[in-house]
Amino acid sequence: MINTYIPYFKKKDQNILNQCLKTNFVSTAGPLVKKFQENFCKKYNFKYSVAVNSGTSALHLGLKALGVNKGDSVILPSYTFAATANAVIYNNAYPWFFDCDENFNLPIDKIEKILKTKTYFRKKNLVLKKNNSIVRAIIPVSTFGKKLEFDNLMRFSKKYNLKILFDTAACHDPKIFNFKKNNKMHFCFSFNGNKTITTGAGGIFASNSKQIVNIVNTLANVGKKKSKYDYEDVGFNYKMTNVQASFGLSQLNNLKNILLLKKKIFQNYHEKFKNLKSIKCFFDPKNQNWVFVLIANSNQKFKSIKKLFQKAKIQLDFFWKPLHLQNPYKNFMREKLGFSEFIWQKVIVLPSHPGLKKTDQKKITKIIKKIHD
Repeated sequence: MINTYIPYFKKKDQNILNQCLKTNFVSTAGPLVKKFQENFCKKYNFKYSVAVNSGTSALHLGLKALGVNKGDSVILPSYTFAATANAVIYNNAYPWFFDCDENFNLPIDKIEKILKTKTYFRKKNLVLKKNNSIVRAIIPVSTFGKKLEFDNLMRFSKKYNLKILFDTAACHDPKIFNFKKNNKMHFCFSFNGNKTITTGAGGIFASNSKQIVNIVNTLANVGKKKSKYDYEDVGFNYKMTNVQASFGLSQLNNLKNILLLKKKIFQNYHEKFKNLKSIKCFFDPKNQNWVFVLIANSNQKFKSIKKLFQKAKIQLDFFWKPLHLQNPYKNFMREKLGFSEFIWQKVIVLPSHPGLKKTDQKKITKIIKKIHD
């Protein structure tokens, strides 16, 4: 089976894991977690970070630290992984689902028009007219690991007094984060096994706000700040383990090579598919996305490719299904979601991991071109 994504481990990864095991520090205690946090911050241009057991945990605690309370509403796209909405619900708040544009960004201009008709300001808080819920935050999502319009989103959040938490779970190209960040910008990353950097399972909350990071750190550490059994809050057991951090350190050391391998694969795909009329490449030549994506011109085209992929033992299934179409989320507030409903059955995520063989890539491109012809 040619998998969509598998971890990329080398001998060095095994060596650093063995070194970790020899120390007997295998739980959340141990020096490698702190070292991983420091190295991550250096690589991605952040001042502070908290390594946790998943990207979902980072989102959950990030929203909580930013003051998302019971009964609040949070703006987010429907076309996203469930964790984005789940983190809102974990804080007893309500997801407010919005459509994305053809670049899979939240369309700020359209959201503004909706806010002007459906909300009002009360004591500097943005409030929904429908139920007097405070619209507390917005979660832009880095779909496919793409670069977000950070500055535009920050201006929007400031204008409407919204907390902003960037869901950059799969966005692992350091170049994307090589800009000056203020202490109102907060980011959540995932290191799941299918991500560019993996710690098996894991995530990180990163920010330039020492205050917010301290809150997240306390919450992730069962509510403890300093003393072993002296609790300051009802926290969560969300810390990353020393074993996971050992993988993370090795992956960071090898990141340049991982991204270079992915870049060659992506450029090859783009060169082969850029002139196809029935399929559109979702490709960023300046930054490295997480996965290489094609957009078919019809649902039937997707089904035809999937059928041939299955026969050739190449993994392909629907990517994200818009959350508002699924039972756990269908009763939450939503706006018109025409693009999300139109596009989700046309998204083709090709095998994109750095260990993909040239022969496998040739096999994949041959099938896509066959369908196009």
